[in-house]
Amino acid sequence: MFKLFRREPGFYPKLVSLALPILLQNLITNSLGLVDTFMVGTMGEGPLAGVTLANIPVFVVQLMMFGIQSGSSVLISQYRGKGDMGAINRVMGIGMYAAGAIGLTFALIMGFLPAQAARLKLWRKPERPVPLTFSARRKRKNSKPRWTISTQK
Repeated sequence: MFKLFRREPGFYPKLVSLALPILLQNLITNSLGLVDTFMVGTMGEGPLAGVTLANIPVFVVQLMMFGIQSGSSVLISQYRGKGDMGAINRVMGIGMYAAGAIGLTFALIMGFLPAQAARLKLWRKPERPVPLTFSARRKRKNSKPRWTISTQK
């Protein structure tokens, strides 16, 4: 059974050197909402609800990026098996453009129309936390396009 894990010398150090930066970046990105919650948690239930409401679109963007990356990795693996590097470049380019467009769209909406976006019935039920969301979204609006491009493969 353990013969399956035996590879040529140097395989596992190379694997760790590739996986570690991706792991750290995903850990930092996903812990952002947790850190926001901890920082605002002592301020009361209203600000905490506002931060939670502001983190929902971030989670939606992360889900979209995961879908783009998963779909493109399947195609890239298939094209790699064929040896078609041109198709790999096209798939990566389309993934980068799609991620950038989604990130830019969310950044513009949450940056310039935060009140309208926070009032969407998709994210929330109560009316009270909506005004508290504006400042949290405006502070993080510029990070979205950079984050989507940095997470592409």
